[in-house]
Amino acid sequence: MKMLRPFVVMLALVAGLWLAPPMSPALARDAEIARKALIEGRIRPLSEIIKLLEPQLPGSTILEVEIDVEDNGQIVYEFDIIDSSGRLKEVEVDAATGKVLKVEDDD
Repeated sequence: MKMLRPFVVMLALVAGLWLAPPMSPALARDAEIARKALIEGRIRPLSEIIKLLEPQLPGSTILEVEIDVEDNGQIVYEFDIIDSSGRLKEVEVDAATGKVLKVEDDD
């Protein structure tokens, strides 16, 4: 799985935070829940999840990753990727187990 260079990703994150409007209360809540779950070891770090995904999505390029807390409390990583055939896909992964929950076309 191809990843953007760390410097480019960090620059994009910093620019995004600087230019982005203030975080909504729901997004801030999700981010805090996910941060606490990571510290407590209830979810896996993104680097581990990516290593688990690589064999399942060969030749894919990660464009964006979000972390989300579902209504049932489950924490998921949501990946926007371009697959090996050039199609844009959204992949939802359980942040605790690394199990792929859903793969769908992202039109």
